[in-house]
Amino acid sequence: MPEWWEDEAAREEGGLLELQMLLARRLNVSLASLQAAVPLPVFRETTQRFKTVHPDGSSQLAVAASIGHGLAQMLANAVEHRPPVDSISAASLRQDLLATNSAVSLDSLCGWMWSHGLPVVHVTGWPDGLRRPDAMCVRVGQRPVTMVVRKEQAPARLAYLVAHELGHVMSGHLQAANNAVLVDEALPVDDQRTFSDDDEIEADAFAMTVLGGDLLLSTCRSLLGPRYSELTLAVAALRACRDKPLDAGQVILGWGRLSEDWQLTNMALKYLMTTQSAPVVINDVAKAHIDASALSADGRDHLARLTAMELVS
Repeated sequence: MPEWWEDEAAREEGGLLELQMLLARRLNVSLASLQAAVPLPVFRETTQRFKTVHPDGSSQLAVAASIGHGLAQMLANAVEHRPPVDSISAASLRQDLLATNSAVSLDSLCGWMWSHGLPVVHVTGWPDGLRRPDAMCVRVGQRPVTMVVRKEQAPARLAYLVAHELGHVMSGHLQAANNAVLVDEALPVDDQRTFSDDDEIEADAFAMTVLGGDLLLSTCRSLLGPRYSELTLAVAALRACRDKPLDAGQVILGWGRLSEDWQLTNMALKYLMTTQSAPVVINDVAKAHIDASALSADGRDHLARLTAMELVS
């Protein structure tokens, strides 16, 4: 709820109605279900798909999906003037990105998505007590919106998540009558070999092609053999990328998948974090593209609470 909200206000008819409207909008809940004599929140109809490793995951993920849906509707309104791109192959997307960037990085990928009408944010302020999925994508009308939720500081890992969700979108996995939601609860970012779902395999292939494909794989393999410290591994990755259109973070992450030395991989990734953490990178790009004037004061407040982005109309 907004910081200005006081529970005592709900004792008055007007205050109660305001509370009900806020909850309905923010959680994609039917307003009528909150106004019943015995309130029983009912989510508005959506087509939801949950990729979960927990047998009881769908109940909590339904709440997660509704939070995401409410945020997605708001973000879609903030870019109405920008038609979303219909489709693009992974190879063409990589070519587009490398036309203006030396490698496919988290900020360049997010910037491309926003420029092509595909909002993407990091949900930093995830509600306490609610299972945190890795990421989700929601279709509002014809516009896909991507939300990364995973707590992660390394840009290379979140670049993979963003590319993976974009792979779902471009592979047609959100095709439904309306309001399609796809929630990836736990993606094996560190080991794509564990994928068994056809959609996940397709989205992973899209992501890996965008991030470097065969060139990335061969470069990672070329680093196998020597004994590294975290510093020398980071230096070796940077050297390997010197004349190649690859991100050093992806090279380290790929080396980790091949060597399975995740302790060293994680420490080496930290050496590359000389600027902002990954969630801040995503949301700084978003802040530069969001039309704050298209959002209500309540919308800006809600966005700030979920993403830590402070917008001024």
